[in-house]
Amino acid sequence: MADILSQDEVDVLLNAVSSGEMDVKSADSQDQFQPAGETVFYDFRRPERVSKEQLKGLQTLFDAFARELNIVLPSFLRSVVRVDLNSIDQLTYDEFILSVSRPTSLAAIDMAPLEGNAVIEINAGLAFPIVDRILGGKGLSLAKPRELTEIEDRILHRVIEMMLQCWQRSWQQLIEFDLTITNQESDPLIMQIVAGSEMVILVGYHMYIGELMGTINVCIPLVVLNPILDQISQQAHYKRRMAADASRDTRAQIASRLKRVRAPMDVILGHATLSLGDVVELQAGDVITLDTDVNEPIPVQIKGHTCFLAKSGRRRDHSAIQITDLVTERGHNE
Repeated sequence: MADILSQDEVDVLLNAVSSGEMDVKSADSQDQFQPAGETVFYDFRRPERVSKEQLKGLQTLFDAFARELNIVLPSFLRSVVRVDLNSIDQLTYDEFILSVSRPTSLAAIDMAPLEGNAVIEINAGLAFPIVDRILGGKGLSLAKPRELTEIEDRILHRVIEMMLQCWQRSWQQLIEFDLTITNQESDPLIMQIVAGSEMVILVGYHMYIGELMGTINVCIPLVVLNPILDQISQQAHYKRRMAADASRDTRAQIASRLKRVRAPMDVILGHATLSLGDVVELQAGDVITLDTDVNEPIPVQIKGHTCFLAKSGRRRDHSAIQITDLVTERGHNE
């Protein structure tokens, strides 16, 4: 870092420039920065701190979170419930707060053992149907959303606690969370867990209760996730490698078992048309003339589908065929 010039030093430099003792152009040319390699645009207002590898790891973890919710919530809400991961975005906390509609249900989550809080937001179009179902209703939404009452807040508090248990189970191979609710609000402007310029990961879910659809958002500041981001990317890489190995082993096992499967094969030597009288008079030793040439390939069928072409012959004392071509699904020979 260069030293800061005093006012006297600044005055001396300005006098030198005005009197011509110092050439500004030559000084500038000496101090020009010569970039090495390709230049890349970087927006310091929106720093992208999460790599693609880390995003893939986060997607795997939050997919597991959705699967846990799909197991727990249907029995609790006594309805068909489906939770789908919709998006994972990076943005500032201010952008998240401004995107949240009011009124809504927001819960600040202590991310222990990580330092800091996250936010779970359940929009009003989903919060009121959940409360209605828990209280014995049909899960109807309100025509005009309003502020949640204290009783409704307590009911949603229990639902969010169940969600936190699902979150803990889905991430337990990475970290043993002790997630707790520290605060609940309905106005997003009051829910300030970090500075507005801080980058956050925003995870969006679509939740279906019967024919009704609403959204759930999980907002986690990057400063909270930073201690485990490397572990997340390593786990994602390890799981993909394990999945690839398992896929190869599975294919090998399937191929091995298919080779031992017995399938009935029909060899079509040809066709002939006989009257019923000719059929009745057939005797041992009679010869029937077929409509195929002896040099033509013979179709070999499995379950009525021609799979191979062959030629006829004998092997020791038995009639036999020799496979000559493989017939593909499009009817081409190989």
